[in-house]
Amino acid sequence: LRPVPYPGRAPHIHVRVWHRREHLLTTQLYVEGEPLNRQDFLLKRIVDPRQRANVIVPFTPDPRAAGRQLARFDIVLGRIPQQY
Repeated sequence: LRPVPYPGRAPHIHVRVWHRREHLLTTQLYVEGEPLNRQDFLLKRIVDPRQRANVIVPFTPDPRAAGRQLARFDIVLGRIPQQY
């Protein structure tokens, strides 16, 4: 999927991570190089450059299929408590 913009927002994909029934993380990933990133009100709240880089992802052409694009978004969480 390559996201598209909608009023007031840059293109982005919502991501929610759950472990069993526990909600662990909600975030969004943004398209690297997208001009609307500069105007997105939520993305502008991330002022630390390293944190911003963690949610901005390059989309590249898929060599196997014309018109498709690929992106990789690694999600790294801390250690899960022992009760799991």
